[in-house]
Amino acid sequence: MQHFLSYIVELYNMKRLLYLDYLKVLLTVMALFYHAGQAYAGGSWAYATSNSTEDIHLSVSDIVFDWGGWGGQANASENSITFPNWANNYWAIDNLSTDEYTRLDMVFAQPVNYYRIVVKAVYSDESETESVVRYGATNHSLKFEKGKTLVKIVMFQGDWEGLNNDENGEGVTAKIYFESITILTKESADASIIKTVVTSPKLGTGMANPLLDFQFCADPTAVEYNGRLYVYGTNDHQQYDEGAESNTYERIKSLVMMSTDDMVNWTYHGQIPVGTVAPWIMASWAPSIISQQQADGSTLFSLYFSNSGWGTGVIQAKSPVGPWTSPLNTSLIDGNNETVKGSGAIFDPGAVIDDNGDAWLSFGNSQGWIAKLNPDLHSFAEGPVKLLSPYHFEANELNYINGTYVYTYNNDWSEHSPWTWGGEKPTQCSMNYFTSKTPLDTDSWVYGGNYFKNPGDNGMGYTNNHSHLHKYQGHWYLFYQTNLLEPSLGSNGGFRSIYVDEMEVDEENVVLHECIPTKKGVGSIKDLDPYTVQYAATSAATLGILYQPTDDVGHMVATVGTTCITADTPTEGVIEVRNADFQTDASTMKCLVKGSGTITLRLDDKNGDDIATISSTGDSWNTLTAQLSPLISGTHTIYLILKGNVQFDKWQFVSGSTDAIGIKLDDGAQHKGAYDLLGRMLISIPQGTPGLYIVDGKKYLSK
Repeated sequence: MQHFLSYIVELYNMKRLLYLDYLKVLLTVMALFYHAGQAYAGGSWAYATSNSTEDIHLSVSDIVFDWGGWGGQANASENSITFPNWANNYWAIDNLSTDEYTRLDMVFAQPVNYYRIVVKAVYSDESETESVVRYGATNHSLKFEKGKTLVKIVMFQGDWEGLNNDENGEGVTAKIYFESITILTKESADASIIKTVVTSPKLGTGMANPLLDFQFCADPTAVEYNGRLYVYGTNDHQQYDEGAESNTYERIKSLVMMSTDDMVNWTYHGQIPVGTVAPWIMASWAPSIISQQQADGSTLFSLYFSNSGWGTGVIQAKSPVGPWTSPLNTSLIDGNNETVKGSGAIFDPGAVIDDNGDAWLSFGNSQGWIAKLNPDLHSFAEGPVKLLSPYHFEANELNYINGTYVYTYNNDWSEHSPWTWGGEKPTQCSMNYFTSKTPLDTDSWVYGGNYFKNPGDNGMGYTNNHSHLHKYQGHWYLFYQTNLLEPSLGSNGGFRSIYVDEMEVDEENVVLHECIPTKKGVGSIKDLDPYTVQYAATSAATLGILYQPTDDVGHMVATVGTTCITADTPTEGVIEVRNADFQTDASTMKCLVKGSGTITLRLDDKNGDDIATISSTGDSWNTLTAQLSPLISGTHTIYLILKGNVQFDKWQFVSGSTDAIGIKLDDGAQHKGAYDLLGRMLISIPQGTPGLYIVDGKKYLSK
């Protein structure tokens, strides 16, 4: 047993899985010892059998509630099952071939209002296929692995909250109401594919979390440049797109980019193809980015990432969105380094530049490390030094506040006993911090506290924990991750999304106060100017939108589509943009579009009246104009409704005459000295609108 537990811990460190999963494995092994592989309930065997290839309908009355009666109850009259978590509840199956029976379908009479209801298929060779029922689900499907013999369907509550007691001291249970539970033949399964109905937790709700409602991403980091905040994360969606049932990270070789200047409307810049930029990598996770001005006046962006669990890599660029290059043909540091060898995975970097202009990098798993970087930002000035990091797991981060280095990391899932570093010991899988004035002196680091508990401790669902602390426009923000977007995209495989909440930091005394995660998120710090050119890739929320890359790095255009791999292609898409401040009456909307379709404007209600519609029929990019009725003034939420095969790049509103501005179509160049005859400055000469203009002090006739 001791060797088995050691093996579980090793899997935990290398696979980055939840403690819940290890407990489940351990309890499953205990159950095997206890039952010797047999299923017995109330003195009778409970089997679902079939002698012909017809769909098999399971009953709640047939489920086996095991483990000494701890398993739960079935109510045939209301077709429900009630059980506490982790109990071994299952239907015993009489050796069905998964080449003939390929899927389990569950239809629920009431939405499942629990976060981790697990359904599992067990085969005769003791292998398993499992998935988690998404919160709010009205149906759930589990595909069987081909070439197996099915012997058991297991269902249990796997949420850690289930181990707690309610306000009356009673154990928390889950109650599931069913319409049907069916094992489908191959023919039935092929004919009854259940499609996901995609939703958005943000559209029309005022919610600001997650940052992107169409993209799974995690492990946030950020850098400020020219007044904008650029955020990057692990591209969980790459693993999801490849059809993985669960997020095991090994297929991820790209990172996600987005930016904002108001903390509510986010511009999606697409992905960094790390696997192409640095073809030597195994994977790319958990980025950390810093920027530094160079002698030639340019800015160098250095983005560090986990090269799987083996090492830490780096790519660099002269722009926050790229193009990126790899200055090395191997990791910056990996498990072969003599100093760090044997200390755990050499991953999850955290970088910072102090007031002296010196750059520092932290990294590690089980043990945290820190090293000073050379001015090139892709080599070390000296070897790494151990950080004081008791019960260390992952998610290293560095900040520099008021002359003090702040090291934060994610601790492990243990009880953290004994705790001998002062203060109150941190909770399981939470973020804690240490401070120092002399970072290379291991003994100089002082424990500060537990500033961010696992989101599950605050009702946001348990997952691995990774955060980024950042000050922007006078506010301190904590970026972190949850699994809460999954139900909106019909997933339950542990695919994460980035959230943000404001956090209190005592800069004078360098104290991080606890941040409480919320679904609502943060408020806007400024209004959006609809009279300047805006991008279709900027949104507070979306639904039915698929962004496509262009030839310009970091520039995306919007189309009707979905990032959900189990949903039908939508017939329309919606882009929501918040806090658009129309300081003067707007009379015209202009959009840069191509393709066949329409873009319709609505205000404050996505189902409200149409204010204007632009119709496109061309195969090339065109600036099209629509008159507004009525005129728009005040601050509004903008809804842009896309239909058809239209591609949407930019938009802009115009006050007064319809000839006031234009968006140049070819190279995007703007005339700084262009005016109409009323003396109003133009961004460019309107296309397709005959008239006389003043350009660079000379008359210009547009035909």
